[in-house]
Amino acid sequence: MKKLVLFAILLVALTVSACATAAPAPTEVKSPTVTLKQVQVASYFPAPWTGWPAAVPTPTPPAAGTPAAQYVPFPGSISVPLIVAFIWEIDNPNEVAVKLEQMKYTVEFEAAPSKAGEYFALSTAIVNEKMSVPAKTKNELRVTTVLDSAVVPGNLAVTSGQRLGALGLSGATLVKDWWANVGDTGKFGIKATGGTADFSGGGKSQLVTFDGKFPK
Repeated sequence: MKKLVLFAILLVALTVSACATAAPAPTEVKSPTVTLKQVQVASYFPAPWTGWPAAVPTPTPPAAGTPAAQYVPFPGSISVPLIVAFIWEIDNPNEVAVKLEQMKYTVEFEAAPSKAGEYFALSTAIVNEKMSVPAKTKNELRVTTVLDSAVVPGNLAVTSGQRLGALGLSGATLVKDWWANVGDTGKFGIKATGGTADFSGGGKSQLVTFDGKFPK
């Protein structure tokens, strides 16, 4: 009888020890998804604008003795801001919270209707603010991008000058069309391309890629 009791005690002790030393099964952390839900025009000034140049302006050297604060490199050009907001949905399918560490993508506008399907990169949006997404939750993130009508034509000439020439387009004309028609949904497409988002959570770091288009 004593042997049976000792055997039972030993068996219980071994079981408790095995349970105490067994490592918990790792939790699989799935990749969150980043989806473009909408693009909104936060602020803009529609054309026509008096004095808008017909072509990319040429810098004018300052006159002798001109203070730097009074130097205007592009006389006659008009600087009109266009602010667009990208609304993103971040879906966390996991049982644990994840944190968005960083996010970036390229903003592209379509040269429609004359060259439908042709998109041009205008700016890169970078988000450095961190955001926690609870388990089994979808969060929305608004990212605003400010475009300048006096800067975009020059950028297009540098990054896409040869392509513009082959298509018979000019940066200034495109900008005027975009600024004039951005308030009408569907006049031209807006894309977010080459998107990357860094996430951490559940003891794991991962890079998620994404793209988006609006209107869909």
